[in-house]
Amino acid sequence: MLKNFTVSFLVLCFLYTRVDAQVKPDFLSNTDKNWVENTFQSLSLDQKIGQLLMPRGNMSGKGYDPEKLKRWVKDYQLGGMVFFAGQPSTQARIVNELQSLSKVPMLIGMDLEWGLAMRLDSTVRFPYQLSLGQMQGGGDLIYQMGQEIGRQCKRMGVHVNYAPVVDINSNPKNPVINFRSFGGNKYEVANKAMAYMQGMQSEHILTSAKHFPGHGDTGVDSHHDLPIIPYKLDYLKNNEFFPYKYLIDNGLTGIMTSHLSLPEIEKTPNLAATFSPIILQNILRNDMKFEGLTFTDAMDMQGAVKYFPNGEALVKAILAGNDILETFEDVPTAVKAIKEAINSKKLPMSILDARVRKILMAKAWVGLNAYKPIVVDRLIEDLNTPSSDIVNRKLAEKIVCVLKNKENQLPIQDLSRKIQVISIDAEQETFFQKMAAKYSDVERIQIGPKETHESVAKKMTLIDPNATLILACHLQNIRPVASYGLNEGNLNTINTILEKHIANKC
Repeated sequence: MLKNFTVSFLVLCFLYTRVDAQVKPDFLSNTDKNWVENTFQSLSLDQKIGQLLMPRGNMSGKGYDPEKLKRWVKDYQLGGMVFFAGQPSTQARIVNELQSLSKVPMLIGMDLEWGLAMRLDSTVRFPYQLSLGQMQGGGDLIYQMGQEIGRQCKRMGVHVNYAPVVDINSNPKNPVINFRSFGGNKYEVANKAMAYMQGMQSEHILTSAKHFPGHGDTGVDSHHDLPIIPYKLDYLKNNEFFPYKYLIDNGLTGIMTSHLSLPEIEKTPNLAATFSPIILQNILRNDMKFEGLTFTDAMDMQGAVKYFPNGEALVKAILAGNDILETFEDVPTAVKAIKEAINSKKLPMSILDARVRKILMAKAWVGLNAYKPIVVDRLIEDLNTPSSDIVNRKLAEKIVCVLKNKENQLPIQDLSRKIQVISIDAEQETFFQKMAAKYSDVERIQIGPKETHESVAKKMTLIDPNATLILACHLQNIRPVASYGLNEGNLNTINTILEKHIANKC
């Protein structure tokens, strides 16, 4: 008995040591060191500065300006570029042309939190993180989702996915995070974010957990102003920092810093975390031991530039501890400001060199040491893989959440009874209605968001109070500030249907 106890105790100690030991980002060791050093030694000062920059490649809804992008790459030898909404084949051709002009292959970054469909048309859309967060378990499926997104990123020539969101959704009035978070439970956020991270990183895609030090508990959108997080350090360590630390301990490759003010930690008024050495150096690097890449949030957001002219903001972000400045448009001003900071000794060359070496290590890890252009032929077909469809279906099945099942009405057993499927705010017949019709002879009724009062009243006469009613709401807004799309019109419609049905039962 004692022998068995001793063996069990040793095993438990071994497991605890393995879990407790921090895993460094893979690109720091598993990289082409010769390519990194040879490339580094070949760079001029201007080319080193360029490695820190990933400006905006396009504006969502406004198309591309390839001539401007080509001038930036030729004149400033950029380290990378961030792309937004667009079309896959068009973006691929532009990226190929830009890469052909660059001495060092560029990192291409995108926000693809729920897959490429977040930015690119004709691609796969996976569930929002909030849907994934309410699943019981499901870490293996989230890992597979991360793998699929990673494969599609590689096929699309994307090397950095600014995901996962690891903010804890603790403020229901949050205008910018909400459905992008895994939820309000820090353990669920940490576990599911890690599965997503590990899936992507298994495909050698750089992840960027965001928005450090935690954007979940604010009612202000940092795109428009500087949010304030009023908590003390101990509270933040136990809450907002928790999922970041969990991912850091398990090999996180990147973190996006955010434009948030933490006055209990950083006493300088109106100084966002992006610009705070206390937050990025003392806490993130020294206390939390993060050794991966730090990316700024978009440097054209008001939370970043409201209190600093653009050039000053960029230099402050580097000095605070950011490795890569991303999403801005005034490239000449950025280069000039950074060069002046170096010449004046405000920014030591040793810091610039260390940042550039780390960026080159990451570039080699994602495969840019052996760069190949994106093959445009069959790109759309390759981005829509059968394996993605399988993962999506499995996720959809596991995501279904029954909040209440009074009298065990679900699943519907009596298919001989008349069934009506009524879709509220649906423009046309829905996939759910079509699927329901495969199981039984159901009647399908749509009440769209723009219907007149007369039209709605006419459709109400079609509803049979004696039938089994399935009422499906396809609301037009997913944000809490808009009550998720519930308005006077659709609420009146829903209540009228329910009152009619309940009155008949009574």
